[in-house]
Amino acid sequence: MSANKIKGSLLEYIVRRLLTNCGFTKVQPDNKYIFNDRGLNFIHGKGAAHDADVLMNPPIQMPFSYPFRINFECKAYNKKAGLTIIRNALGLRYDINEFEILSERQIEERRDLRRINLAISNRTRFNYQVGVASVEQFTKDAIEFAANNKIPLISLKWLFPDDVCNLFHQITDTYLTNIFTKEQRDNLLLFLKGHNQFEDIFSQQIDSHIKTIINSVRDFENRIIIGLLESGDMIFLFSDTAIDRRYFTENRVINARYHFYAEDINLWTIVLNGYLELKFYLPESIINIWRENNFEIREALNLKERLFGKLFIFPGNPTFKIINLDENWLNNVR
Repeated sequence: MSANKIKGSLLEYIVRRLLTNCGFTKVQPDNKYIFNDRGLNFIHGKGAAHDADVLMNPPIQMPFSYPFRINFECKAYNKKAGLTIIRNALGLRYDINEFEILSERQIEERRDLRRINLAISNRTRFNYQVGVASVEQFTKDAIEFAANNKIPLISLKWLFPDDVCNLFHQITDTYLTNIFTKEQRDNLLLFLKGHNQFEDIFSQQIDSHIKTIINSVRDFENRIIIGLLESGDMIFLFSDTAIDRRYFTENRVINARYHFYAEDINLWTIVLNGYLELKFYLPESIINIWRENNFEIREALNLKERLFGKLFIFPGNPTFKIINLDENWLNNVR
């Protein structure tokens, strides 16, 4: 079992856990349009079947649309993810969304205008979004291309300390051979792929880099909530301590106030009803708009009004909550 395969599966495990913690559910293969082969999930596209790294259902669906699914392509490279990777993600999104079954029989049936049955495949169709997750950062042109094509990005460097991320690159073939037996490596891969019956392989390894990374993830997921802006930008709301998610179970209107600080204008805070304070990094697309206006305070207020009027968050239980901008506060600030 190669180190590259273990590192890729470890990144998939992390992304899957973060999304599951926010109410997403794993898509189960139907063995027809989505199938499992050699432990990997594949999804059919217009041109070929594609390996689906992390294929998930969102906690809610939008009406008047095919149900959505998201697939994250995971890249555990020791360098920044570049433009080519994001372009491939765009091509993948097109290919799996354009997939359709059209048989010769259906073509013949279309010639009969008096036909009773529809000459289409009787199946549930989905809108697929494709994102990219990376251990390292993304290059500037990759971020710009992703923003313009609405491709969500996740970098572990945005979420975890450098020392945790750097452990990924210390997982080599030699390291794995010294730490794990072949059977343990095989079971470790199954565990990372979602087979929980192999949890023991994780708990037995006290001093492994993999255990350190997973422990950091399990600690962090208690301190993070995924948010979605009306623009479609995804943000990660996080706290220095575990978030008490019972706060979101009560039937209350939650209003938000947004702040930034001159020391780090990319790092914003959101204060909910004057009580719960969370942090998040401003999406690159919004930073670019602000940069064009020389990071003026007046433009920051305009951005809050235009883009943060509603924030959709997924705290896990409940799976969905709408956070409204505190307009009275914003008017007073103006």
